[in-house]
Amino acid sequence: MSRERFRWGCTSPSNGIERERLRKMAHGTRNADFANPSREHGFMPLWLWNDDLDEDEIARQIHEFHAKGFGGFSPHARIGLSRRIGYLTDEWFRYVKIAVEDAARLGMKVVIYDEGSYPSGSAQGQVVTKNPAYAARCLIPVQMTIAGPASGFWRPNPGRALQDHLVCVVAGREVGKDILDPDSLYILSHNEDQIVRYDLPEGTWRLVSVWNVFSGGTVRGVFEEEEDGHCLAPPAADLMNPAAVDCFIRLTHDRYYRHLAEHFGKTIIAVFTDEPNALGRGWKRGLNPKPFSEGLLNELQEHWGEEVCRWLPALWLDCGPRTEAFRHTYDRAVHRRIERVFYGALNRWCDDHHVALTGHPERSNEMGVLRNFQWPGQDTVWRWVLPGETALESADSVAGKSASSAALLHGRSRVAVEAMGAYGWNLTMDEAKWLLDWCLARGINTFLLHGCYYSVRGRRAYESEPDIGVHNVWWPHFGLLADYARRMSWLLLNSDMVCEVLVLTDPDYMAWDAAKALFQSQIDFVYVDESALLAAQIEGNSVRIGGNRFRAIVCDPQRGTAGPVMSDKVRQKLTPFLAGGGLVLEEWQQDSLADEIAAAIGRDVDCPDTPDLRVLHTLTDDQHFYYLVNEGEEPIASELSLSVSGSLELWDPMDGTTRPWPATAQDGRVRTTLRLERRQGVVLLVDPSGTPDPDAPRPPIPGEALLPIDGPWAVTDATGRGVDVPAPGDWSQVEGWQLFSGTLHYRTTFDLPSPSLNQDMFLDLNQVGDIAEVFVNGRRVGVRAWSPYILPLNGLGQSGANQLEIRVTNSLANRYNGVQMPSGLLGPVVVRRPASQSAGVDSGC
Repeated sequence: MSRERFRWGCTSPSNGIERERLRKMAHGTRNADFANPSREHGFMPLWLWNDDLDEDEIARQIHEFHAKGFGGFSPHARIGLSRRIGYLTDEWFRYVKIAVEDAARLGMKVVIYDEGSYPSGSAQGQVVTKNPAYAARCLIPVQMTIAGPASGFWRPNPGRALQDHLVCVVAGREVGKDILDPDSLYILSHNEDQIVRYDLPEGTWRLVSVWNVFSGGTVRGVFEEEEDGHCLAPPAADLMNPAAVDCFIRLTHDRYYRHLAEHFGKTIIAVFTDEPNALGRGWKRGLNPKPFSEGLLNELQEHWGEEVCRWLPALWLDCGPRTEAFRHTYDRAVHRRIERVFYGALNRWCDDHHVALTGHPERSNEMGVLRNFQWPGQDTVWRWVLPGETALESADSVAGKSASSAALLHGRSRVAVEAMGAYGWNLTMDEAKWLLDWCLARGINTFLLHGCYYSVRGRRAYESEPDIGVHNVWWPHFGLLADYARRMSWLLLNSDMVCEVLVLTDPDYMAWDAAKALFQSQIDFVYVDESALLAAQIEGNSVRIGGNRFRAIVCDPQRGTAGPVMSDKVRQKLTPFLAGGGLVLEEWQQDSLADEIAAAIGRDVDCPDTPDLRVLHTLTDDQHFYYLVNEGEEPIASELSLSVSGSLELWDPMDGTTRPWPATAQDGRVRTTLRLERRQGVVLLVDPSGTPDPDAPRPPIPGEALLPIDGPWAVTDATGRGVDVPAPGDWSQVEGWQLFSGTLHYRTTFDLPSPSLNQDMFLDLNQVGDIAEVFVNGRRVGVRAWSPYILPLNGLGQSGANQLEIRVTNSLANRYNGVQMPSGLLGPVVVRRPASQSAGVDSGC
């Protein structure tokens, strides 16, 4: 692979035996770190402070987070916060300090959340309270149609607001419904009373007056009466106004530092900014307002070859073939202004105060502003990404790669995501596991999950639910996800991405067509924009960005646009790359793209006909790690070959175990068989200093059914009281149990034959709603929270009679939404032989 590594002060032992001893020692340490990584790699959720606060309850919840292996948390003022506490008050900071000091004692980290509650930039409306002129502004049109010839006067009237300012009035001849002839556009003059004089020739004319007005946008506040749509919702601030942004920083960031300076750069390691929105939420002016701030037109003029004001009607009307180009240029001017004024200011403040800027921009397909983030991040909430089409075919499907690509382009190590928020109480650990894998396979290594609720009292349980924390019935088992993600985050944070393909796209509106084809063919890639390519180095047939070399570039413009994504400057830059044999694809078909790339540069991973397989290849100290995950709903079984050769190990992030894995070498590639169950992710480690071992033992996998476990089952609640529900069966369909969310215990006995078979047997629960914790003869076998609900007995059974207990926990959606999601032990339950004792079953990975 074209990957360059740099080491400082590293010398190699001259004795080969000593070199191998040191390698094994380092490798053993790495295996132990994988099994139990340091806390800094754990979840750091948004902790929604949404009620009156209590010191003991804060401490209790922090210790619950700590027990689950969380790396830290982000206190987040949210709707429902009491007025006794307030936001950015001395009492608020007293409680934040209590939490930070508790985190410091436990070795946990804190991320400051910069708003109350979102989107960021308003300080719960306090910016506009300081100066009403700092409120978010926009452009709106006021129009009139006149049949010419005609002359006269017009007073365009957007309303009675004294702070509305007339920008210009443009006349244009109509050539169709809401279509203006661009050659006819001209600016009309107006007097100090905003009276416009017109003298129009024959034809139908549209007069468009463009007004600079307050948007009326708001933010969600923190008190009950500050919710979206409420008359007391706090006003949004102008994020393109440097004075307004400076006020926001003084009110928020500076005050955090004043109260907690001794913890910055130690316990406090980052500041989270949340989907800044130039208009604010629920804007009230016009049908299609455009974000605006004083001075924006001057910046727009620098990138538009004609008089900008004459073209402003094109923001709302069709003005010929250059309409989309003007709208794109306007949008880009807004993006660059927000990037410079808002994100740039936050970036500098964080840098000066020894913390990282993280969070995410307004849209999932927005990468350009992430250059300002020390931890580039994105958002995956509101069920934007789900198993199926949206995982690959939506603007939100680029979110993960947006953040990880920005990190690589700008030399950042942490890649963050806000995930699971507003997925609803019907979010299961099954779906949460899929979403974690979706993020990890795209290079995410830091999880700032949304969210852990301080309180679910009253209607708080329905505010961007679910609570993923202590109030959820799944909380006793949430360590399954937390430990899995912590191991993978540790691995990704301690390694470098390996791939050779760039996808050139619009950094403000990223495309996903090429991404889908590449993901489904196990060809990894990095999104790149024009500025990154222009700054790259051309070295023969490769484009070098940082320590990565890329040999293929795919051009993928914004979906639905016909314009080229590659400028003349980039073409000129890539001339020597093409001359050296590099590949640039501007015209391609989705179904043949992967084959074209593979023909030119080869395949890092070859696993035919597995469109649901995702692969992320990283490198650490010359050892190659391949994270492979099944993103689909059916098992994957296939032959697999990798572009490097050496000894092979399988690392399981679910339990932290590592083991040698059977493989062979052929033509410089390591080859093995792959079997991934639904929701399974594994890591294959290739050590080039070793040799493949085709005889390494494989663990057994489930085979044919040996015996059914038919009961009878005794069912009790957590107190031991017997309950009358079907076993197996769905308790949500039983009168009186439809809205029950919690845990029931199922007990029975079963007989096993000869103990010689016992060691490798499996217990298959088939269907469960939702989480099953299994005990055999009083000893814990394990937990399963998603299908397949199969557990190895690991020798815990015995010849003859065995006691079986299954504790089943269902979903809080039954209680909070009344949806009757399937609940309980649904079965049928069987004991399975290992596949090695079943004819015709392959014991793959």
